[in-house]
Amino acid sequence: YRHYMQKEIFEQGRSLTDTLRSRLDFERGTVQLDSLNLSPEQAQRLTKVTIVACGTSYYASLVGKAYIERLARIPCEVDYASEFRYRRPIVEPSHLVLAITQSGETVDTLAALEEARAHNAFTAAIVNAIGSQAARVTDGHIYMQAGPEIGVASTKAFTASVTDLLLLAIYLGQARGVLDDPTGAALIHELSTLPGLAGGLLEEAWRTGRYKQLAERFHPYHNFMYLGRGVNYPIAREGA
Repeated sequence: YRHYMQKEIFEQGRSLTDTLRSRLDFERGTVQLDSLNLSPEQAQRLTKVTIVACGTSYYASLVGKAYIERLARIPCEVDYASEFRYRRPIVEPSHLVLAITQSGETVDTLAALEEARAHNAFTAAIVNAIGSQAARVTDGHIYMQAGPEIGVASTKAFTASVTDLLLLAIYLGQARGVLDDPTGAALIHELSTLPGLAGGLLEEAWRTGRYKQLAERFHPYHNFMYLGRGVNYPIAREGA
């Protein structure tokens, strides 16, 4: 690869494989998130999910909000972590406050978690860095398993965190009894095909030089409009 960002773009098939490994139970059609430490009984008592994040993780969180509300039927809001503690947020013990952070050391995100803990909410983190502070101070965590990302723009960490959010939404939906077995099993099957689909797409683009062609076509332009609806709306914001 010519540079780290190119390497990280084309590693997404592998990072998605690592993210999904050992988390999909095909026999029972369920998601296994043991490190989350959230029992089905606790999941059933949840009345709200709040996701705190910054930057690219914020846009991944907006995708996760759609997943959680659609599959788990829990109200979900997304907050900029840097603003969370300054507005005296309404946080209760029946809430799940979830931080998304690649490094696990972002000060604003850690401060948001501290605010949530002060109100006895269940805290969790989707984090890439193993053993980071966010993973240590929360009640549970989900590792992205994307590997280190050295390029400035987030690539594989973004897709891994979106995948983890979908896993969480399926887990909550099944634990709360609002996601029926056939739908859950179908989602798990589709998830298992995701690394191959992403890897195949990227391999084809590499072989044909498609991305280089697009760059050569569009680089003279100075303004772009990104459009998206549903989960593609936050994707458009991240692209912009």
